[in-house]
Amino acid sequence: MASKAVTVLLIVLLPALTGMRDPFAPPVDRCHTAELTQWHYRGSVGHQQRRIGLIKDGGGKWHRVEPGERFATGWRLVALTESDMTVDMGEGCDPARWTWIKEGEKNESMDKPVDLSAGAAGAGRKERLAGG
Repeated sequence: MASKAVTVLLIVLLPALTGMRDPFAPPVDRCHTAELTQWHYRGSVGHQQRRIGLIKDGGGKWHRVEPGERFATGWRLVALTESDMTVDMGEGCDPARWTWIKEGEKNESMDKPVDLSAGAAGAGRKERLAGG
Protein backbone atom coordinates (compact mmCIF):
# COMPACT_ATOMS: atom_id res chain seq x y z
CA MET A 1 0.00 0.00 0.00
CA ALA A 2 2.86 2.39 0.83
CA SER A 3 4.56 1.66 -2.47
CA LYS A 4 1.34 2.53 -4.30
CA ALA A 5 1.15 5.90 -2.50
CA VAL A 6 4.82 6.63 -3.33
CA THR A 7 4.19 5.79 -6.99
CA VAL A 8 1.18 8.12 -7.18
CA LEU A 9 3.15 10.86 -5.44
CA LEU A 10 6.04 10.49 -7.91
CA ILE A 11 3.67 10.63 -10.87
CA VAL A 12 2.08 13.81 -9.53
CA LEU A 13 5.41 15.49 -8.66
CA LEU A 14 7.44 14.26 -11.65
CA PRO A 15 6.54 17.20 -13.96
CA ALA A 16 7.56 19.70 -11.27
CA LEU A 17 10.79 17.82 -10.55
CA THR A 18 11.80 17.66 -14.22
CA GLY A 19 11.00 21.31 -14.92
CA MET A 20 8.15 20.72 -17.33
CA ARG A 21 5.85 23.68 -17.80
CA ASP A 22 2.08 23.61 -17.43
CA PRO A 23 0.75 22.49 -20.84
CA PHE A 24 -2.41 24.56 -20.32
CA ALA A 25 -0.60 27.82 -19.54
CA PRO A 26 -0.01 30.19 -22.47
CA PRO A 27 3.59 30.24 -23.73
CA VAL A 28 5.86 32.92 -22.30
CA ASP A 29 6.15 35.88 -24.69
CA ARG A 30 9.74 36.93 -23.96
CA CYS A 31 9.78 39.18 -27.06
CA HIS A 32 6.55 40.97 -26.02
CA THR A 33 5.18 40.66 -29.57
CA ALA A 34 1.60 40.75 -28.28
CA GLU A 35 2.22 44.32 -27.05
CA LEU A 36 3.44 45.69 -30.39
CA THR A 37 0.02 46.76 -31.62
CA GLN A 38 -0.79 48.43 -28.30
CA TRP A 39 2.08 50.94 -28.53
CA HIS A 40 1.63 54.10 -30.63
CA TYR A 41 4.24 56.45 -32.08
CA ARG A 42 2.89 60.00 -31.71
CA GLY A 43 5.82 62.03 -33.03
CA SER A 44 9.22 63.40 -32.14
CA VAL A 45 10.96 66.55 -31.03
CA GLY A 46 14.48 67.72 -31.73
CA HIS A 47 16.70 68.00 -34.75
CA GLN A 48 19.02 65.78 -36.79
CA GLN A 49 21.73 65.59 -34.11
CA ARG A 50 19.32 64.65 -31.31
CA ARG A 51 15.76 63.46 -31.80
CA ILE A 52 13.47 62.23 -29.01
CA GLY A 53 10.49 60.02 -29.85
CA LEU A 54 7.16 60.34 -28.06
CA ILE A 55 5.29 57.06 -27.69
CA LYS A 56 2.29 55.82 -25.74
CA ASP A 57 2.15 52.28 -24.36
CA GLY A 58 -0.88 50.00 -24.07
CA GLY A 59 -1.64 51.31 -20.59
CA GLY A 60 -1.82 54.91 -21.80
CA LYS A 61 1.53 55.90 -20.29
CA TRP A 62 3.74 58.28 -22.30
CA HIS A 63 7.45 57.55 -22.87
CA ARG A 64 10.32 59.60 -24.32
CA VAL A 65 12.91 57.50 -26.12
CA GLU A 66 16.15 58.15 -28.00
CA PRO A 67 18.01 55.96 -30.52
CA GLY A 68 20.00 53.23 -28.77
CA GLU A 69 17.76 53.26 -25.69
CA ARG A 70 16.18 50.03 -24.39
CA PHE A 71 12.52 49.79 -23.46
CA ALA A 72 11.31 47.93 -20.37
CA THR A 73 10.15 45.20 -22.78
CA GLY A 74 13.71 44.64 -23.96
CA TRP A 75 13.23 46.31 -27.36
CA ARG A 76 15.98 48.70 -28.52
CA LEU A 77 15.25 51.81 -30.57
CA VAL A 78 17.42 51.66 -33.70
CA ALA A 79 15.92 54.34 -35.98
CA LEU A 80 13.86 57.46 -35.37
CA THR A 81 12.56 59.97 -37.92
CA GLU A 82 9.71 62.46 -37.94
CA SER A 83 7.48 59.93 -39.69
CA ASP A 84 8.43 56.58 -38.12
CA MET A 85 10.46 54.70 -35.54
CA THR A 86 11.99 51.22 -35.64
CA VAL A 87 12.86 48.92 -32.74
CA ASP A 88 15.06 45.83 -32.68
CA MET A 89 13.01 43.13 -30.95
CA GLY A 90 15.93 41.08 -29.69
CA GLU A 91 17.74 37.90 -30.59
CA GLY A 92 15.49 35.04 -31.65
CA CYS A 93 12.36 37.18 -31.93
CA ASP A 94 10.01 37.09 -34.89
CA PRO A 95 9.77 39.70 -36.31
CA ALA A 96 13.35 40.80 -35.69
CA ARG A 97 12.42 44.50 -36.18
CA TRP A 98 9.19 46.44 -35.87
CA THR A 99 8.37 49.86 -37.30
CA TRP A 100 5.64 52.20 -36.11
CA ILE A 101 4.35 54.96 -38.39
CA LYS A 102 3.53 58.31 -36.76
CA GLU A 103 -0.13 58.56 -35.83
CA GLY A 104 -2.13 61.75 -35.66
CA GLU A 105 -2.36 64.84 -37.80
CA LYS A 106 0.21 67.54 -38.23
CA ASN A 107 -0.84 70.88 -36.78
CA GLU A 108 0.78 73.41 -39.10
CA SER A 109 0.62 76.29 -36.63
CA MET A 110 2.18 74.20 -33.85
CA ASP A 111 4.58 72.03 -35.86
CA LYS A 112 6.41 74.73 -37.83
CA PRO A 113 10.17 74.67 -37.35
CA VAL A 114 11.48 77.75 -35.56
CA ASP A 115 14.60 79.45 -36.89
CA LEU A 116 16.28 81.46 -34.17
CA SER A 117 19.31 83.36 -35.27
CA ALA A 118 22.01 83.98 -32.66
CA GLY A 119 20.99 87.62 -32.14
CA ALA A 120 17.27 86.93 -31.91
CA ALA A 121 17.45 84.11 -29.37
CA GLY A 122 16.31 86.30 -26.50
CA ALA A 123 14.31 88.83 -28.49
CA GLY A 124 10.77 89.41 -27.30
CA ARG A 125 11.29 87.79 -23.90
CA LYS A 126 11.13 89.63 -20.62
CA GLU A 127 14.23 89.22 -18.51
CA ARG A 128 13.41 87.78 -15.13
CA LEU A 129 15.57 88.42 -12.13
CA ALA A 130 15.86 86.16 -9.13
CA GLY A 131 13.39 87.11 -6.40
CA GLY A 132 11.34 89.24 -8.80
